[in-house]
Amino acid sequence: MDIQPLLDHFNQLSAEEQTKEVYAHFGLAVYFGQALEQQLANMLIFDQLFQVKPATPAEYTAIFEEHAAAGKPADILAVAAQLAYQLSDEDRDELRRLLVSRRFLADSYFKVHAQRLLQPELKSQIVADFVGFQNRCRQLHGQLQQYQQQYVQRTSVDPELLQQTWATVVRDAQRTLSAMA
Repeated sequence: MDIQPLLDHFNQLSAEEQTKEVYAHFGLAVYFGQALEQQLANMLIFDQLFQVKPATPAEYTAIFEEHAAAGKPADILAVAAQLAYQLSDEDRDELRRLLVSRRFLADSYFKVHAQRLLQPELKSQIVADFVGFQNRCRQLHGQLQQYQQQYVQRTSVDPELLQQTWATVVRDAQRTLSAMA
């Protein structure tokens, strides 16, 4: 996505509208990062389910919970995805960078760059950072979908089994999120 028209529009807004726009783009950037992280968790869950073939609900739940928490370092997650889905080194490295960036955005971006928000001429740089991150997440999302398709073809996973597994993962994700609320 070309961000120049977005920045041109942004620069025409009042200072108050610009601040609102910065936070809107921040929310989108964090969302895209979380969506990428969830996509990766789902990929790793699928791989383990098809490799381990859990025999009991407890074994299944253990696999799900291992990846649902997203507490593992980005390097470990990226290497696990590379091994399971045969990611290129470039895609593995981009995945790692995006996971690290997502955590930075959510935890520290405004602590480190607070002065940018207070200086009108630097607010557009914040928007550019967030939109650039969103674009990188979108691009990698598409790449990961291709790896998933190749994985399904390579492993000859039955499409019906894949659908059943996906439905189970979604159900358990909803259950886990409800329990945390």
